[in-house]
Amino acid sequence: MRFKASISQIIHRVTVFIGLRGSLAADPTARMLHILLATLVVWFVAAWIATIPFAQISFPRIFYPAVLEVNYATGLVLLRLGHFRRASLAYLAGTWIWATLVCFSYGGIHSPGALLYVSLPASAAWLLGSAAAIRTAGGCLLSALVFMVLEMTHVSLPLQAKATPLGIWAVLVQAVLINAIPVGQIIGRLRETLKELQRHQQHLESLVDQRTHELVQARDLAESANRAKSAFLANMSHELRTPLSVILASSELLNESNPTTDQREDIAAIGRSGKHLLGLIDDVLDVAKIEAGKEELASAACDLISTVRTVVEMMRGRAEGKHLALVYYQAPEVPRHVHVDASKLRQILINLLGNAIKFTKEGTVMLRLSAQPVDEPGRARLYFDIEDSGVGIPAHDLARILEPFEQVRNAGPRKGTGLGLTITRRFVELMGGKLFVESKVGRGSRFVVELPLELATESETQDVELAQTLPFILESGQPEWHVLIVEDDPESATVLRKMLTRAGFQARVAENGVLGIEAFQQWRPHFIWMDLDLPQLSGTEATRRIRQLDGGAEIKIAAITAFGDASERDVMRAGFDDFAFKPFRQTEIFFCMARHLGVRYSSSEGVGNKSHRQAGGRPA
Repeated sequence: MRFKASISQIIHRVTVFIGLRGSLAADPTARMLHILLATLVVWFVAAWIATIPFAQISFPRIFYPAVLEVNYATGLVLLRLGHFRRASLAYLAGTWIWATLVCFSYGGIHSPGALLYVSLPASAAWLLGSAAAIRTAGGCLLSALVFMVLEMTHVSLPLQAKATPLGIWAVLVQAVLINAIPVGQIIGRLRETLKELQRHQQHLESLVDQRTHELVQARDLAESANRAKSAFLANMSHELRTPLSVILASSELLNESNPTTDQREDIAAIGRSGKHLLGLIDDVLDVAKIEAGKEELASAACDLISTVRTVVEMMRGRAEGKHLALVYYQAPEVPRHVHVDASKLRQILINLLGNAIKFTKEGTVMLRLSAQPVDEPGRARLYFDIEDSGVGIPAHDLARILEPFEQVRNAGPRKGTGLGLTITRRFVELMGGKLFVESKVGRGSRFVVELPLELATESETQDVELAQTLPFILESGQPEWHVLIVEDDPESATVLRKMLTRAGFQARVAENGVLGIEAFQQWRPHFIWMDLDLPQLSGTEATRRIRQLDGGAEIKIAAITAFGDASERDVMRAGFDDFAFKPFRQTEIFFCMARHLGVRYSSSEGVGNKSHRQAGGRPA
């Protein structure tokens, strides 16, 4: 045991004695270089002593190892003194000198010393980096090139001798020693780098998964919020539209009962306020539908000139009320008939003209309509240019006014929701167009709408003039039309029944879906107005059951809804022939029945016949 302990102590003391000490002791590369230099010094001494018995003593055999010993010993000293770079250069220089001397003495380019030229760049890369490796590789290649040129020109080297097998083996051992450590170190570094990259990759993948999960959660939350918002807005729309329907329809009925002048003014005020409230509700719902991606275009052929002039005449009263001049200019090249969503185009023009009139105290509001042809046949690019002489908009507010619920401060009256321009911009973009704004404070504003539209022909255009101010009365000589109203709200049912009865229809009311089915079986009406939101049995389910009964497939059923986001596609898919929104409008109610039943109204001068022909209906 004592003997083993003594050996261990001796080995430890020798290791400490020959180990690297000083400032470079903690550097693994310096420690490996120290081991390599010490090994090479020992190797050359041992190799030189071992070859003495087998060869004659000559100048090369004594001089060459001495040169290497001096270089490698110098490297050891420099390394122990803390000069890593100088020690590395001494090691590289000694190895290059040794390789060159071997090539010079033992076969030139065919000498085993050429192997050292191959190993030197790896050692340089390990010790001093890629730049030193490139320079070392250049020097080795240049040296090898010199020996190759000498051999090609048959120049004999002055110390040419034949390499012995033992000498070749000794050079190979040295090449292995020189290459093993740097190559091993480089491979180790590459492995560490690869592991580090793998760790980074795993970390990045973890971050990506985390961010993806967060985005999915955020998207789900946004969708949930949108659904909640849509449901809230739809419910609010229903709750507001139902009493509004009664207010507006009752005001229309009162206006037809020969009121006094004062009463007529009061009725008109009720109608204006109700329509204003309805406009605010529609604005909020439009923005909600646009943000939810539910807003769709309903393009059809229309008379563009008539549509624009109707809007201008409608807005002229507002302008004259503020003593403003509303000027409309139409370029001669503007096409008359185009395919467009006429209702959205009207809303765009109403919003822009309404804003211009609202923020102009004196002067002029002008609408210029022009067109430019495009390369694609059958299409044109239209420009709606609305310019006013109002208060103007500051430059920093031009972008903000197009955002929801934004209004410019100190620009005039702050009446409304601040959604008009937002809806206008979204509608223009939905139609494939662009909205341009320019303004100067105190000089007025200019809004330009650019819309690419498809041209239409006069034969495609459906231009039904709705006589809104005249009461609808059935023309004599027609069947006795029976109309069933399935509506749970008493006020709405009463107003709609009065409209129909006053026009000459026979009308009945059922308070829910179950009673509606019973009334259909007993009374056999020609037309049913079915509210969608009914107690006990929904309007959709009641319609489905009626369709399964005898005669149910032929009867015309139109849905009534106060939900502003109801989709025509969904309503039609549920088995209805048509639908109408609350609040009730006489023109919408009566012309809907004209389309589907072919009824005729004496006070509308044959418009019922025109509607019947367009809808393809037939009398029951």
